[in-house]
Amino acid sequence: MKGFYDHLKIEPDRCPEGCSECEKACAKERGEGISGRIKPVHVEEGGFHGVLTCVQCSQPVCAQVCPTAAIAKSEVDGVVRIELEKCVGCGMCTVECPYGGVYVDALKGKAYKCDTCDGDPKCLGACTHEALSFVKSRKVYDYLHEDIVTPGNTFCLGCAADLAFRFMMRILGGENCIVFGTPGCAANVTTAMMSTMPTKVTSVFCLMTDIPSVMTGTKRYFRKKGKDVTCVAFAGDGATADVGFQPLSGAAERGENLIYVCYDNEGYMNTGIQRSSTTPYRGWTTTTPATGGGRGKQMASKNIPLIMAAHGIPYVATATPGHLEDFAQKIMKAKAVKDGLSYIHVFSPCPTGWRANPENVIDICRMAVETNYFPLWEMEKGEWRITHQVRNPRPLQEFTRLMGRFSHLQKADYEELKELVDSRLRIIKRNAECE
Repeated sequence: MKGFYDHLKIEPDRCPEGCSECEKACAKERGEGISGRIKPVHVEEGGFHGVLTCVQCSQPVCAQVCPTAAIAKSEVDGVVRIELEKCVGCGMCTVECPYGGVYVDALKGKAYKCDTCDGDPKCLGACTHEALSFVKSRKVYDYLHEDIVTPGNTFCLGCAADLAFRFMMRILGGENCIVFGTPGCAANVTTAMMSTMPTKVTSVFCLMTDIPSVMTGTKRYFRKKGKDVTCVAFAGDGATADVGFQPLSGAAERGENLIYVCYDNEGYMNTGIQRSSTTPYRGWTTTTPATGGGRGKQMASKNIPLIMAAHGIPYVATATPGHLEDFAQKIMKAKAVKDGLSYIHVFSPCPTGWRANPENVIDICRMAVETNYFPLWEMEKGEWRITHQVRNPRPLQEFTRLMGRFSHLQKADYEELKELVDSRLRIIKRNAECE
């Protein structure tokens, strides 16, 4: 379990000026005369409003400098705790902590810090601004199988498709699993390249126009042999939404028992960053320029998840590499389906094609969800559900500013794009009965 621990996540830009509700809730939980173990910080001059607390370091320096060995990190839940009986209140831990997460009570002569309320932090309920969340990383570990993707590939630095495929295969496992790929970025891992095998499972290289057809034949062959195999496709938006859509629609209509995962990088990134039907409105590509009078793509993107849901298949979902537990649960649900096709649409940022910093890929995923640009939802046997509720959406500009492909947008463009985002969200909410 080491390395997979739950932790408190703080988003300081959501903290309102002067708020200290989280500290009050913490102090109340601890009892009379006990200070809160999370500290609000309001710097008026710099316009900063946030909180400080322990981040439960993997190698806590406070424990290393404690002269009485009063501080230790639990191997069970990863929480760094202080054994008060041993603490002498010397303050060495507060000096060494780089995050300002340890404090000394001068009256009691003891150090204190956050212990996540043993996995149920009370500060969360007090924060109404979504500045605090409790990330439950340990749950993800329970889903993981052996990594069956071999080290090294030729993906671009920071490619989200690489992250999505590796994680997907660790959830599915290699037993009785056959992977189907097609020309595109993910061919680096879904099929053999230059006499090397990137995965430890059987894989089949298809054309962009026949992935579901080849999968159907393979699945039916093994069914006739009396063997249940998991046939999973990992294909880009070009093969899914454009040239390969008819076979996908046909397999859905026939009720073929397949798992189809689309990694949507919103363009033909492997062949020169051309636009696809999932390229967003006003998005820049080499065929929808934003210079010389151009303003990016003039049409709205094709909403493939909704189209697939309209087929009435057993399971449809959206996912991102930035929300791993949600992604894992959806893969498991897709694998459990035995009476039809399952479709998962994965938001897959392309740093190269989107003109983004590779370090920001996960931030882009999360911001796409938090701005409602890419809502997370699922439809299971006709029942719709939003799997990640966004109560206080962030401005759409916080998403678009992370990528150069939207750098040309003007105020009117933002308003049009936001109207499109809001209208699509309303469809999901009506189906999920959230309005």
